[in-house]
Amino acid sequence: MKGRSFRKKLEMGSMVLVILLMLGALLSAGAVWAASADDDKSSSAQMMENIETIIYGEASKGGLIERLGTVERDLFGRSLPGSIAERHTAILNFLEVGTEDQPSMMFKLGVAEWIVNKQIYDSRAAVKRIETLETDLDGDIQHGKPIAMRVERILATLVTDPVTFQRVRLATEIPLKLRFMDELSPAKNQKGDNVRLALVNDLIVDRCLVAPAGSLILTEVSEVKKPGRFGIPGEVRLAFKGLKPLGPQRPQVAVGAASQKAIDEARKAGDRGEGAIIGAGAASIAGAALLGPVGLIGGIFVRGNSIRIPEGAVTFVQTSGDIDVSAYPIPENMRVDPSSTIRETVQDQGVSGQGAQRSGYDPDRDTIIKKDVFGRGAPSSGGDLDLPPEQRVD
Repeated sequence: MKGRSFRKKLEMGSMVLVILLMLGALLSAGAVWAASADDDKSSSAQMMENIETIIYGEASKGGLIERLGTVERDLFGRSLPGSIAERHTAILNFLEVGTEDQPSMMFKLGVAEWIVNKQIYDSRAAVKRIETLETDLDGDIQHGKPIAMRVERILATLVTDPVTFQRVRLATEIPLKLRFMDELSPAKNQKGDNVRLALVNDLIVDRCLVAPAGSLILTEVSEVKKPGRFGIPGEVRLAFKGLKPLGPQRPQVAVGAASQKAIDEARKAGDRGEGAIIGAGAASIAGAALLGPVGLIGGIFVRGNSIRIPEGAVTFVQTSGDIDVSAYPIPENMRVDPSSTIRETVQDQGVSGQGAQRSGYDPDRDTIIKKDVFGRGAPSSGGDLDLPPEQRVD
């Protein structure tokens, strides 16, 4: 019992040390890192709202100083030094950016969810995600303890080594399968609405997890026209604002040859998911089209008299432009154990240079992986992929 108690104290001390070192790095640097949020929220009120939305799911009421103190106590168990602006910036960096040596708290939380659930729940508040993990792992929510320490405790339960990040190059024209998490229609949506589209597959590059299944594509309704008289069709336009991976970077997405090919293959497979495959020439939704040339931010345009994209409908986009991103180096035991979180689909290189027959394909986990991910052949500058033999739409 004494040995177990000592180990728990040692683990707790390590957690506190990690958090303090990370905070110290952020504060000593004057909080010069820029939080990589989709919209640059510079004012104190906007930054406070952003912080509370990440942690609690919504902004609180009251004065800024009182709200800031509540966040700091909930997050760290104590107040931070510095001005209000410096404290806001340090908290946002801790949550979303991290330091040169430590990934952010949300990065770590995403890794923990992925290990446990094979996906993440990025649209939920951090507190809710933490409580769900604690319930699943221990059956007991750690009420009253600092949020940052609770995340470190969860990770200490799941992995032996500290969670780190590695910079990898995410190539352009990688097709991404997305699922609508909400119904979309001119009758329901308005210009400016955020639309939740989530990755169906894990995105993995060079043995590193860039974006788990469940990661969001940041999307906004850019235009809505309701159906008019005399058969004038309605219109809905969506604008893609980028992929939200584990790291703070926001890779842009667009449409082009790779995403259109994935749409065509999914349609040929005969499985349209819970609603439809949204794409150019889609039979189930009249006038549906993907917009945006390769290299530019694209979107989805739907036109018709009776438009309704149901929850669960599937579409495909592709990455637009090479970018270096922070990713989680997947431990070896998670890559090779068939009962582990990831199940690989890799095309081996034969002597003649031609791809060998794929094996072990699981249509329920058609993970996207670069062909060279396990060192089988030289890295490809063209962003070659080893896609499953067909795209299954769940």
